[in-house]
Amino acid sequence: MSAALSVGNRLKVALGTVFAVVVVIGGAIIFWVKRRSFSRFNDADGSSEIIRSISESHLSFKYDDLRKATNEFDLGNKIGQGGYGTVFKGILPDGREIAVKRLFFNTRQWVDQFFNEVNLISGVQHKNLVKLLGCSIEGPESLLVYEYLSNTSLDRFLYDAFKNKVLDWDKRFDIILGTAEGLAYLHEASEIRIIHRDIKASNILLDERLRPKIADFGLARYFAEGQSHLSTGIAGTLGYMAPEYVVHGQLTEKADVYSYGVLILEVLTGRKNTTSMSSTVGHYLMSQVWDHYTSETLMETIDPALQGQCSEEQVVKVFTIGLLCAQASPSLRPTMRKVVEMLTNMTRDLPVPTQPPYINVKGVDAINEGSETSFLISSASRNPISTNQMSLSILQGR
Repeated sequence: MSAALSVGNRLKVALGTVFAVVVVIGGAIIFWVKRRSFSRFNDADGSSEIIRSISESHLSFKYDDLRKATNEFDLGNKIGQGGYGTVFKGILPDGREIAVKRLFFNTRQWVDQFFNEVNLISGVQHKNLVKLLGCSIEGPESLLVYEYLSNTSLDRFLYDAFKNKVLDWDKRFDIILGTAEGLAYLHEASEIRIIHRDIKASNILLDERLRPKIADFGLARYFAEGQSHLSTGIAGTLGYMAPEYVVHGQLTEKADVYSYGVLILEVLTGRKNTTSMSSTVGHYLMSQVWDHYTSETLMETIDPALQGQCSEEQVVKVFTIGLLCAQASPSLRPTMRKVVEMLTNMTRDLPVPTQPPYINVKGVDAINEGSETSFLISSASRNPISTNQMSLSILQGR
């Protein structure tokens, strides 16, 4: 009997030892696989060099310092959410206020977007681009650290019935001009040509004086010297993406110009392009603006909060610039440098815009915020595309 118990005990000990060894080995394998996977992604685009550079530079933040700065990423400190991360306000021990983007983890998309943003934005400096202070890459998750802008994003003001009154004509014009200057810098004045790919009100941050700064460079791409366009998977927000990009995946600076044109129309009207369907009219924002442009009644479309603050001539010229930027053909759209010239010399005569795309809208009840809208791409495709307020990111292999 005792011999049987002794054999049983030895068997239990042996099985327990084997189990423990399996757990340890399994954990080691999982850790190794993750490291190998991460390294594979890094080595594919040279990101291992970026990691080393970051670790040795002033861009590197300690994970624990950022975790404490945001009070353990308390939801009360959440100030925004993008296509691949949530942003929290933080206060460093020295009193500096920062914005910390906590990234969604464990996908190739995350790896690309994280290093893309660090690599691109850390190398550009402009008054109308949000400043990247650094990042954390050594903790359980990776974090991006930006300057904190007290007024968060443009959409928080523009689409709020009370806050939008703060945005008078002069401030809105300055936001339109400042955003144009930031894009012109990215397209032509920086050391590399950068396309943002996701220009919209929620990606325009406002400082304490409501001056604009372009943010969220996770989807941005740069052009090699002499390259005319990129053929790439579609990424951005439907309703703001240029038709040639949606249909053919052909990306140039003119895709940003198109998105910027849509943004101008939103700033002037105080309405979202993708949620402005009316069950009685059946057209969305761009269609409505075009109809009023052709009938010379554009003053009827401006945000009521702007009534009496600007002349009809000013309104018509800025609307016209928006429509010029949002033309269906990329060759007809002006460069952002040209847009800045038009905005800073309002006495100059402007070209006549052609009809924008996305006019033939299927009737949809979109009274509720965030409801989906189906639309057709004029003269480009007869297939309806569904839009919503989420960022679309369809990434293809390189």
